[in-house]
Amino acid sequence: MTDAPARGPYAKSAARRSEIIATATAVFGTHGYRGGSLRQIAKQLDLGLTTVMHHFPTKVSLLAAVLSQEDAADTDFLDRSARDGFIPTVLAIVERNIGRRELVRMFTVVQAEATHADHEAHAWLQARYASVIPDYRDAIEHDRSLGRLATTQDATMLADLVIGTWEGIQVRWLADDTDPVAAMHVALEALLQPTAG
Repeated sequence: MTDAPARGPYAKSAARRSEIIATATAVFGTHGYRGGSLRQIAKQLDLGLTTVMHHFPTKVSLLAAVLSQEDAADTDFLDRSARDGFIPTVLAIVERNIGRRELVRMFTVVQAEATHADHEAHAWLQARYASVIPDYRDAIEHDRSLGRLATTQDATMLADLVIGTWEGIQVRWLADDTDPVAAMHVALEALLQPTAG
């Protein structure tokens, strides 16, 4: 007979963190970053506020964890892009985000605030760009090697421009409901020059 492995305090702590992040995602997604509070999240989990704050001392640190988890949803980006093409894959992400307006709003807020080096989410923002830009660069280079894109510009610069363009389009969409998919489609075609085939 074998004994089941002991879960121990670390496993319980990791499970509790995951539970808090999942609840925060739901609360922030429904009420927005400003409308959701640590106290509200603790109440939904039937926990004390101090328990939540033990794992996430501030609302911003919890938001950074929520955003990191959301970023993890796109870990298969390169595989999807290789199969479907860079432009269709990026547009699919834009379309998906339309249904996650409050999460996109939270991302936009924390992203702007996290540009300060002393901000709690600054390391998250740097890590995000350090991951996303090379992925986009590699996907652009792959599509160009297959003849899907005619652009001859530097792929890293193009990746940076695609991300910056999307971030700007998100702000416009959040402010006045400009169609983000149509705007991003035009931008991607102008930047990357897709071929007819």
